Order: sequence, then structure tokens, then C-alpha cells
Amino acid sequence: MSTNMMASEEIAPREYEDLFDFLIKGSGLFKTTLWIFHKHKETKEKPQYGTRYYEREHQAKILELFEQNDFEGILAIPPGKWGECATQLVTRYVESGAAVGFQIEEARPHEEGRYVGLTPAKVFLNDEGKRYVERARKVDQEMIWLDDDDDED
Repeated sequence: MSTNMMASEEIAPREYEDLFDFLIKGSGLFKTTLWIFHKHKETKEKPQYGTRYYEREHQAKILELFEQNDFEGILAIPPGKWGECATQLVTRYVESGAAVGFQIEEARPHEEGRYVGLTPAKVFLNDEGKRYVERARKVDQEMIWLDDDDDED
């Protein structure tokens, strides 16, 4: 594995360790204080995050694009309504790009609301992270407008 990328392990058949647990708790890149405050050990930045929802019909394509690290391709797929779609692109990153993580998750209401990592959490570091940080920011920024309230007339 490249020193500029880390990936989480499979923890059950076709289920992978969660991006938050892998990046914040297990990677050694972040320092945790008072159980809830996290900062990158080198840059002292707080991690940012974003989630983009997708209709189930797009899941196979999203998984294919994720494997190819084609996050622009994933972002080109039309998003689903905020909070109503099980398939999600999740990001966690620091603004400098020193650590930029992506994962495809699926919410499973039929399994007591459990979230499952459908892909390994991929974390890009340093120069590699700087290449991907803009894509992570797009997911973060798009969370806001995806929660459109149709009753605002």
C-alpha cells in the first residue's frame, strides 16, 4: 500500500471499518481530547465532514467509480434527497489536505438503523490528500442545499 494512502480493513464479508473510526480513532493522525475533540497531530486542524445521499439505483455505478478513485464521477451523479437515501458518500478531511478520507456507506433501517461501510475507507495523505481535498469540500458544501424544504412558498 502507498505511503500516501491508507485503507480500512474488511470486518465482515463485504463490510468495512467505518471512516470515522478508521481515520480519527485508528490512524494515529489525530489527537483526541475530552473524548470528543479531535485535531490533526501535525497541522492542528479540526476534521471537517460531509455526506452526500444517492438513490439506490446509482449504487453499483458509485461503487465502481469509488474503486477507481473517480470522486468527480461520483459527484456528477445526481444526489438524492438529504436523509432519505441509504447510499451515501461520506468524507472526513482537514482543509490543508494532510488527510482526506472517503467511503461509501449504506444505512440499513431493516437492521436497526445500522450503517455499513460498503467500501474500504480510503484516506489520502499529504500531497495525495491535496489532490482530493476539493472533492471532499464539494460534498461538505452540498450537504446544505440538499435539504430543500418544498413548503417555503
